[in-house]
Amino acid sequence: MALFCLSLFEEKQKPPTKETRHREQVKKPLKQKDSGVQVAKRDDRRAQERERDRDKPRDTVMPDTGKILRVAILIDDIGQDMKALHELLEINAPLSFAVLPRQPHSAEAAKRIHLKNRDILLHLPMEPKSYPEDRPGNGALFLSMTDKEIRTQFQRNLETVPHAKGVNNHMGSRFTEDTAKMLVVMTALKEKGLFFVDSRTTKDSKAREVANKIGVPFLARKIFIDNDQNYQASLENLTRWLEDPGMQGNGPVLFIGHPYPSTILAIRDAVSSMRAKGIEIVPVSKIVPQ
Repeated sequence: MALFCLSLFEEKQKPPTKETRHREQVKKPLKQKDSGVQVAKRDDRRAQERERDRDKPRDTVMPDTGKILRVAILIDDIGQDMKALHELLEINAPLSFAVLPRQPHSAEAAKRIHLKNRDILLHLPMEPKSYPEDRPGNGALFLSMTDKEIRTQFQRNLETVPHAKGVNNHMGSRFTEDTAKMLVVMTALKEKGLFFVDSRTTKDSKAREVANKIGVPFLARKIFIDNDQNYQASLENLTRWLEDPGMQGNGPVLFIGHPYPSTILAIRDAVSSMRAKGIEIVPVSKIVPQ
């Protein structure tokens, strides 16, 4: 997956309201015409007033540049390292968290995140194309499973991640390309009232079309923060689009990252830059189309 395959969406801001001009009061007819001297003095006075007005400070209004106004940052692979989770929860921004099922700290992590009033997703393991070299982990869904086995596995996974509002795939490059199997998953989500976030581990994912068919709220990842565990690269992935005019105009953006030390530091530093640009960081559930 290309690190910089960016198709960022941005939500347009309403154009700044034009200054309202005061209507001139209707003047009563003068008994005498103004002399040339009077007119000259009045014109000089008005010119001086206009000059003073130009020097007065004005309220700053953000121009209609079409810049992205809202972003969500989703952190995957939660449930293994409570120290990393604690550091992420200390960041002054409403980050969202995808918790792996059946991990040593899955339930504990979900409860702590819930106490901080942050969004929780079930990070659902699915079969990748590189299986068995790469194993998706406990609770994974495989194409070899029957529909009943998939539903049972999904339910067991969900029980280990309390307070989940939605689901996103962990790995799953092979599984998400299978329309029939994704139909089973989306039907289960529909029954539970959950949304689905596609991590986009394959360009041929069928998640969007199946979610639309079933009526499951759907959102797709736009940027991976940390394909390589490098602070500078992660920080650039989080902030470079703020200045790029080619990334204007289509709605909110979803970033996905992982609880690496370099990513945690990059997010902490990027938050202030985003806010300085007028960007609002929101929970992922706030940008999922309903």
